[in-house]
Amino acid sequence: MNRIGVFEKEVNERLLKYEADFAVHSLKDLHAGISDKLVIACIPKRERPNDVFINSIDGKLLNQLPPTSIIGTSSIRRAIQIKTKYPHLKIKSIRGNVETRLDRSKENKYSGIILAEAGIDRLGLANQITQRLNIRSFTPAPGQGALAIVCRKDDTDLLKLLKKIEDVNSLREVQAERTLTDAIGAGCTVPLGACAYSKIKEKRISLFAVIYSLDGKKSIKAALQHSIDHPQKLGKMVAEELISKGAKEITKDWDNNTNMNIDVLNKLIE
Repeated sequence: MNRIGVFEKEVNERLLKYEADFAVHSLKDLHAGISDKLVIACIPKRERPNDVFINSIDGKLLNQLPPTSIIGTSSIRRAIQIKTKYPHLKIKSIRGNVETRLDRSKENKYSGIILAEAGIDRLGLANQITQRLNIRSFTPAPGQGALAIVCRKDDTDLLKLLKKIEDVNSLREVQAERTLTDAIGAGCTVPLGACAYSKIKEKRISLFAVIYSLDGKKSIKAALQHSIDHPQKLGKMVAEELISKGAKEITKDWDNNTNMNIDVLNKLIE
């Protein structure tokens, strides 16, 4: 877990050394704490934020799999979500890039793996998707599906240029999700799902979020909507509702019990 963000840090170091002009990150992997000399220049149009199930063996959906079928994931959020909805399924860790995970799942006869739809689409592998998972049952990580383009703050000409490819609705959605995360104080190890959706015609933005307890048996959920022009206000509103239901206690449990985090992960993912 402590290696989360290492690759992103290495890429950003290239910017600081003037070895690159800008970097393209998956926003959900770009955590707070980038250098104060760098800035997220823009958020291009977001892909679908959903998780997807890929079954390369027999094409069955998750609810059609027999007991003890093996599902591959290394995400504790996804593992908890699988066990919550399909307690009869078995979960095993699977790591590597998308192509590596697909190959390993076939070689080891997994019944399937769960990945972010956006990554599959960007690699031109959408034809391998068996099932798009429901946002309410498999709520994605905050920022999932969005890209963040980072550059140096002092490169004003490039900042202006990159701003031209920003998608305002995608920006609003991730602002709501990341504001929520910051307000709760949920670190990268906390299994938190959040997904905002812009209702353009209604000029509203909605936000659904869920956070899971240390043992994975309890979840706290909240769903609100607000004016599309105030996504950060919406993020704070949803955070306040989650906090009123005990979200702060859950995040403290995760942050203060590193060994227990590993134990929980081991119980969920073999």
